[in-house]
Amino acid sequence: MDFGLSREDKLFLDSVRSFAERVIAPRWVEIDERKWPIEEVAARLGEAGLLGIPLSSKYGGQDGTFLQAALAAEELAYADPSLATPVYMLLETAWPYVVQLYGREEAKSEVLPEMTKGRAFIGIASTEPQGGSDVASFQTKAVKEGDVWRLYGEKNMVTGVTTILNLPYGGGVVAITRTGRLEDKHRGITVFLALLKRRGRVTPGFSHRDWDEIGRHGLPTGYLMLEGLPVEDAFMLGEVNGGFKIAMEGFNLARTIIGAASIGAARWLLDKALEWIRQRVVFGRPIASYQGVSFKFAELYARLESARLAVYKAAWVADRHYGGDAAFTLQDVATAGAVAKYLAVSLAVETALEVMKWFGGASYYKETNVARSLLGILSYYVGAEGAENILKLIIARNIIGREFI
Repeated sequence: MDFGLSREDKLFLDSVRSFAERVIAPRWVEIDERKWPIEEVAARLGEAGLLGIPLSSKYGGQDGTFLQAALAAEELAYADPSLATPVYMLLETAWPYVVQLYGREEAKSEVLPEMTKGRAFIGIASTEPQGGSDVASFQTKAVKEGDVWRLYGEKNMVTGVTTILNLPYGGGVVAITRTGRLEDKHRGITVFLALLKRRGRVTPGFSHRDWDEIGRHGLPTGYLMLEGLPVEDAFMLGEVNGGFKIAMEGFNLARTIIGAASIGAARWLLDKALEWIRQRVVFGRPIASYQGVSFKFAELYARLESARLAVYKAAWVADRHYGGDAAFTLQDVATAGAVAKYLAVSLAVETALEVMKWFGGASYYKETNVARSLLGILSYYVGAEGAENILKLIIARNIIGREFI
């Protein structure tokens, strides 16, 4: 058992850290205030080779690993603790990888190289107005009409639609749709790479609007109405009615990288707190000298270390499974990813709240920037790739057994 990084991983981490410190950290508040458009940030991420890290070089990827993707997400989150930049990057890790695994060559060779350059975005259209976690009960329909499928229905909390429309090529969403009867549940789900803008031209058949979110303002999330959006057969992922497992794989992978981003934000928060508690003097002593502060800091630091190990292990498990090691199953990937997100996100939220207490009233000012991080982290605490109770359910089912849960 080796807790160190390989020479290759260390070099990769150094390059990401250098990029993040030089390019992202000085301007992360501009990103959160929408003064530096995420489309321009995407171009810089593409130039740095940080989009589609585990993808094949055939499609413009880095032939990298999920551990490297986790390292990159952590560093980008430390540089941008509002989480807009690392969330952009992590979405372009998990869902394009699913496209590479299950997409037709025509679709992969056209879209993935544009995504890795930062010229296209691939998002996920999962959540529906009536619910998000019950994927097997989704009602958005895909109907075959002649040579194309047409998508009808509502998707909510879709990240990046406006970004897609603003990028040179455009891109689309991995759309979870129903092609079977509602009573077929998960056996009637089909997944498509539905392009909203292709080769610079907007595809007819949809409308959307962005939500006014409380945090992570740099990357828009909104509502998507599918009004007969056409999708060619070549852009189906997997087979008809075989999409449920594919969608679950995407969520499993995204959860691990979300955990890594949460670790980066928590580490930034603790570092800012460390500066503050050392220099903030109350009753003639730095507040770090009071056990109410120093003991809580120690607790959070210890939990940060343990959560980071869980995240790295989840990435390692994914690398072993997708690298062909039969000892690691998709269920192992799912369990490890759920554990990683559960531990890391809850830790990041608690860290932010505790750090705000140490900063006192100053934390309520935008100028201290602590609250910006909290508001970004909350997007993954309350949902997005599984809220806390869904993660507990996944872990319980996989460890205790589905027949008991």
